Amino acid sequence: MRYLYSVIIAAMAASSEVLAQSIILPAPVVHGNSFEILSNSRYSTHSGFTSTLSTQVVSNVLWAMNRVPRLGGYREFYVATPTNVYRYDSTAHALNVYLSGNHLYNAGAAYEVGIACDRYEEAGYAVQAGLLAGIAFWNASESNVVCSPQEFATEYANSNWNPVHQIKMIDVFGQAAATGLTTAVQAISSDSSLPRPRTTGSDTFEVLLSTLRLDSVFSPSGLTRDAISQLLWAGYGVTPHTPAGNRGLTVPSAYGTYYLTRRIYFVRDTGVQRYNNRLPPGTGLTTGDHRLEHVTTGDRRPQLRAACPRIPSTAPDYIVVCVGDTAAYGPMVEAGLAGFQYLMQAASLRLTGFLTAPITPAERSGIISALGIPATDLPVVVFSCGEPLTGTGVIENQIRFVEIIGIKTAAQNSPPVRIDYRLAGSARPKIVLFDLAGRPVRHFSYGILPAGANSTVWDGAGDNGDMVPAGVYFCRISAGGDVFSARFILSR
Repeated sequence: MRYLYSVIIAAMAASSEVLAQSIILPAPVVHGNSFEILSNSRYSTHSGFTSTLSTQVVSNVLWAMNRVPRLGGYREFYVATPTNVYRYDSTAHALNVYLSGNHLYNAGAAYEVGIACDRYEEAGYAVQAGLLAGIAFWNASESNVVCSPQEFATEYANSNWNPVHQIKMIDVFGQAAATGLTTAVQAISSDSSLPRPRTTGSDTFEVLLSTLRLDSVFSPSGLTRDAISQLLWAGYGVTPHTPAGNRGLTVPSAYGTYYLTRRIYFVRDTGVQRYNNRLPPGTGLTTGDHRLEHVTTGDRRPQLRAACPRIPSTAPDYIVVCVGDTAAYGPMVEAGLAGFQYLMQAASLRLTGFLTAPITPAERSGIISALGIPATDLPVVVFSCGEPLTGTGVIENQIRFVEIIGIKTAAQNSPPVRIDYRLAGSARPKIVLFDLAGRPVRHFSYGILPAGANSTVWDGAGDNGDMVPAGVYFCRISAGGDVFSARFILSR
């Protein structure tokens, strides 16, 4: 009996040791692929993959998913592997064992990443960010990272992982053959109402996502036709892949249903238009189109703003995403997928964007009436967009106590790095350098420095003396109660 008791104690100790394990993830890496080419190339693989994927993939995926806007009071990420179920610590960018053992729904998966949050729309934001983060590992000729959001895996996780809050969606990742990146344009307007969108961009996906934010201050100037075309395509436009014989889109859809078809509206000063990504009458999922269809004439923006006072009143243009059933998970997740795409595309175009969700039942009814759209189209996300507000003198003439003049690196962005900054008065500046995951890698502290131009030189080493890897870094300088930040790329 004493021996059995000792065995039990030993087993409990071993179990505690396993549960205490954590994995410090590597910093996210930056690839050379733009948001546009990833969106155009995206497609889902539901089976046939294997579990051979590096930790770097899940590092980039989790970082990306955690960058999206929040809609509620909590957000939790869970990661199942063939070994354990982990919970993601975004502060440390680490995985902590949450449940020991193999609890994968898909036997061949490398990772199953689940998001628990208040709203399905937010889950959609995160899922789309994770999908593109995985596809960013593709190169021009082949791919080894495939993924798919799966309902059955989500149900399994909620029943078997014992999450603190309900998991809204599971993204399954693995290794399999894929066709690779493509710039082929399928979004061609049948009536010339929209110009062709471009499928490449100047910013890499990770760099663009690193500074993603909501902004509610706009210039009164309306969007150009090219910008309108690009935004509408990014959110719900056709792409080259053909799942189950249907023409695929920039976002996935449960069972290829494409719930938002003919339920996306563009609102501007001249009226309300419906976006169509299918040939007339607009419901044939095997077809592809890229056109605007007139709905109502006249400026309905004042009525829209009155119906939902939470949307920015200065935005010149709006995209209203509707669903047919607000109680079903599929349409609501899909609305979130599209919302993330609009926000990212706006950032790529150097536009200002703002997502408003969730929409209350009263606001929903008011928006339907304001826009004159069918009562069966239920608004769930409103995207406000326009040119950034500039030239007012408010930002340009603001007096900052500390201001970064510039960051210069040696040839090809390699160390040393010189950080030039200006102080409005004598102060004790503090400089912290962060990696792309938001982890501090180097601290600089000074005594009192004089007003005017000052410089700090970074040799590329962290606080521990080891040289940091190449990648995107952020410099934050604080002095006199003021904080100023800048981003730069370090090469080796």
